[in-house]
Amino acid sequence: MSVAIGSTQAAFCATFIDEMERGGVRHAVVCPGSRSTPLVLAAIRSSLTIHVRLDERSAGFFAIGLAKMTGAPVLVMVTSGTAVAELAASVIEADLDRVPLIVATADRPPELVGTGAPQTIAQAGIFGAAVRLAVDPGPVHAIAPSAWRALASRLVIEARGGTSRLAGPVHLNVPLVDPLVAEPTSIPLGRTDGDPWYRLDRPALGAGNPLAPWIGRRGLVVAGEGSGSGDEILVAATRLGWPVLADPRCEARRSDPFVVTTADALLRDPRIAQAFAPEVILIAGGLPASKVVNQWIATLASDGVDVVRIGLGGLQRHPSMATATFLDIEPEELWRSVSSDTTACDEGWRARWAGAEVAARGVIGSMLAEDDLSEPQVATTVSNHAALAGATLVVSSSMPIRDLEWYAAPEAEAPRVLANRGANGIDGVVSTAIGAASAEAGPVIALVGDLAFLHDVSALVDDLAPGLTLVVVVNDNHGGGIFSFLPQRDAMELQEFERLFATPKATDPVKVAAGFGYRSQRVATAPQLRAAITAGLEHGGLSVVVCSVLSRDANVELHDRLTSAVAVAATATLA
Repeated sequence: MSVAIGSTQAAFCATFIDEMERGGVRHAVVCPGSRSTPLVLAAIRSSLTIHVRLDERSAGFFAIGLAKMTGAPVLVMVTSGTAVAELAASVIEADLDRVPLIVATADRPPELVGTGAPQTIAQAGIFGAAVRLAVDPGPVHAIAPSAWRALASRLVIEARGGTSRLAGPVHLNVPLVDPLVAEPTSIPLGRTDGDPWYRLDRPALGAGNPLAPWIGRRGLVVAGEGSGSGDEILVAATRLGWPVLADPRCEARRSDPFVVTTADALLRDPRIAQAFAPEVILIAGGLPASKVVNQWIATLASDGVDVVRIGLGGLQRHPSMATATFLDIEPEELWRSVSSDTTACDEGWRARWAGAEVAARGVIGSMLAEDDLSEPQVATTVSNHAALAGATLVVSSSMPIRDLEWYAAPEAEAPRVLANRGANGIDGVVSTAIGAASAEAGPVIALVGDLAFLHDVSALVDDLAPGLTLVVVVNDNHGGGIFSFLPQRDAMELQEFERLFATPKATDPVKVAAGFGYRSQRVATAPQLRAAITAGLEHGGLSVVVCSVLSRDANVELHDRLTSAVAVAATATLA
């Protein structure tokens, strides 16, 4: 190919990166590769903060952590071939969890696809329905320069939510040809005011209270990630007289008379589940991890209780398919619509929930006060540390997020909690934590299981951002602990269960972390864990704390004892 074509290609990439910056993109994640050179050269000549990651799968989840922390789209650039396929898991997670990612994949010239050329696969449309927008424009030297900025700007808008108002991943697959290193020709001018090529403004909705049909009735707020300001949620709940079942990722999960954090344990008892049935359930943001809570809501809906889903794209977050009303309104706007003169439901309704919450919290606190570590105790200890240190908490989507939801005590100020609950996989959680810690928004603590840690061990290969502080806490129960709670545990011989489901590994996470040059240690008691987290936060960098916890069977027994004790204490409050 001619030098002129290389220069045109370089100009396209420079224009693309400029529109990324104009659209609010501040971070780019780069994986090494030859074919993506023109994109990478344009990026390093910009004001974008560049993060280099060796493994594309890790890079995608790293970008998710960055995007969640910053609230802005993150650009990911990779070379051609299987490098693109490695991004699939993170793109799927970003789709389901509504994380704005802009994936730019370099491709080989179209005439080489299907010829056996190296690092050449069918990349166009590779992510299918998981992306909000997929653009495969062909060789860029054949695209009119007047279209370059429009193409790039639309990608940013669609990643932010576009007209659907649902953020998520977008994909630019761009064939790049030799020469890959060239000086760009002049690039087409952008807006003179520095704004992106496309602007999308959303007018505010009209006045009025969308909750008018349900005001004064016994209601309940179920609030998860993306449910809005914790202060606004609690002000609205107070005016309505409705308790708030707060997911750990909800800003309202804090010490407050209207907040309920023990719903999973409470609702496992049929008497309590029946006595606490509301007339209306208002769901905002992501759903709880608790199957018990979600099934309770579905059962109530089938019995005629009104279920009201607020937030954009509610139909895409309604797996129970129970009867519901969907309000297509931003949660913040809904909370502000509940005025100070709203008629609250009867005080006894909230008091019933508050009494049960106090009783349950007392039981959980006393039963988890022992020094020897259990998985619920690790979750409460880590959550408390994150709140006191002003740290963000990144939690794996297996037992850690459940133990955090079920047992962690609310603090005066809730820590920010991130979890990849889109596809709910354990893959990439360490990468997500490193990405979150690289956002320069304060220290990060991660809570993962031993299998999740080993699954994402390639995340430890790359250099860390200067000033990063991350403490990775690993529950070492020698396998996949969540499977011990499932019917598979009793449906087969122990040896077969261990081989097929629990999959214990002889690899010691302490030695793995040390092998990569990171500070690591094993702890067995709560005081040791608290001291290790404190030391890691003070030292900076990445450190790994491995917790020797109860065996998987003993962990199931502890959960059962906690549930039984909570039921006894909470039932007594109904007398």
